[in-house]
Amino acid sequence: MLGKYKAMICVLVLVSLICVPAAFGATTIKIAYPGWDSKEQEKAVTSIFAEYEKQNPGVKIEIISIPFPVMKQKLIVSLRSGDAPDMGYIGGRWLQEMQAAGFLSDLTAFAATLDRDDFFKEPWTTATVENKIYGIPDRVDPWMFFYNVDMFKQAGIAEFPKTMDELVNVTKKLTKPGQYGFGMVGANDATLIGRFLNILYAFHGDFLMPDGKQAAINNAGGVSALQFYGDLLNTWKVAQPSAMGNSNKDVRQLLLTNQVAMMIDGPWARGTLRQMNPNLNWSAGQIPQAEGKKPRFIMSSWYYVIFSPSKVKDESKKFAEYCLKPENMARSVVTIPGRKSAAAMPRFQTEDWKPWVAAAPYGAPLPITDKFSEIADIVGVAVQEVLSQRKTAQEAADDAAAQINKLVQ
Repeated sequence: MLGKYKAMICVLVLVSLICVPAAFGATTIKIAYPGWDSKEQEKAVTSIFAEYEKQNPGVKIEIISIPFPVMKQKLIVSLRSGDAPDMGYIGGRWLQEMQAAGFLSDLTAFAATLDRDDFFKEPWTTATVENKIYGIPDRVDPWMFFYNVDMFKQAGIAEFPKTMDELVNVTKKLTKPGQYGFGMVGANDATLIGRFLNILYAFHGDFLMPDGKQAAINNAGGVSALQFYGDLLNTWKVAQPSAMGNSNKDVRQLLLTNQVAMMIDGPWARGTLRQMNPNLNWSAGQIPQAEGKKPRFIMSSWYYVIFSPSKVKDESKKFAEYCLKPENMARSVVTIPGRKSAAAMPRFQTEDWKPWVAAAPYGAPLPITDKFSEIADIVGVAVQEVLSQRKTAQEAADDAAAQINKLVQ
């Protein structure tokens, strides 16, 4: 009799082990997501994730929200410690570096199931390493100048400048006591490099030569860009004197409070600016071209990736596929969707969005290298050396190039 009860207990325990996960949900997908750019974005993204959970009762989506300036560092720590999320929504500047470290899953087969012709072409370049794909682009971010329309009108400026020479003249007109024409990011943090890279690209400079094995920062374009950035502060005095200590957050606040007339940023800033100051009358203008050069500016991208340690890779792919549907992509992104069909939806056909959508096919990707973060730090120091006038643009560029060559050769 006792043996019979023992047998029954064993059966009940076994049934409970099988049924409990099914009843309470056996799959949790942890996704690392950058801090929200606006309340509207948070509401849109979380609602899409909630809809997926509703359609898939056995799945729970856990969002790990990480502020952008520290996101890469925190992800690297978690990946190395064995406490990594399953998925990430990461910027293209980190993708090659994370792939080289072995942190990213190969998504080539998954990408083949998607309609690649419906995606903007350029972002796939950053996601590809030796013909293998490690990230799926969800959004594209053409960078532009945000400028105060009222300040422009008061200064008698009818349109946004098209060349760098015109930009200098315009910033001079906009600068007066208590107000500066250009809001400069000069603090060497994660927000500096994107702003300076747009100036570097405008002068057709780059981090590296096309083969990726030699520095290009001390070429003519790089030196010209460093000189121009330094002159904005020190020669023409059209940037705020506190620039060397200012991050992008600081510069946004200066724009919002009418202390600077313009700044460089990406389309994600649109919602933040409207949320923080609905009365600010701003517009967007394309990065001016250097004299005699074709227009060139950054178009960064953000990707869904699946981290190598994940135990739920198949479930994560299914979830990513849902997020990448054009109708979901169009709702969740704060910039331009990575799919053409999503970018063609009514939300993006307004006059407000028109310049961003028009720019999307023509921007250049961030430098493609697994040494991006290290090179960005080196270039950031070079920028600060020029801003502080400790070195000339040529000296700072040559010193930066020597350090970069040690990394890549």
